[in-house]
Amino acid sequence: MKKIILILGVSVALTSCRLVDFTIISSKNVSLDVKKDAKRVTGKGFTVKDALDHAIEKAGPGYDALIDGVIYNGLFRYKVQGTPVKTTDLKK
Repeated sequence: MKKIILILGVSVALTSCRLVDFTIISSKNVSLDVKKDAKRVTGKGFTVKDALDHAIEKAGPGYDALIDGVIYNGLFRYKVQGTPVKTTDLKK
């Protein structure tokens, strides 16, 4: 009985982890009218959020989001690649 409770407790602990915060996400092609003047950037970090923040910071001032992104899970680190955009340039 103690083994079952231990396994259940570990399962709950592992499945209730918060992985990443996001504002917009899609696995489908979405047409956004943005200026794509920046080259793809890559960021690495021990969490997805750290890797994402690192990639956006590498893009330069004013960039605050990535599109066409991919998240890779390495052995001890995450890697995020994407095209940086300035959401203030989005046309309404």
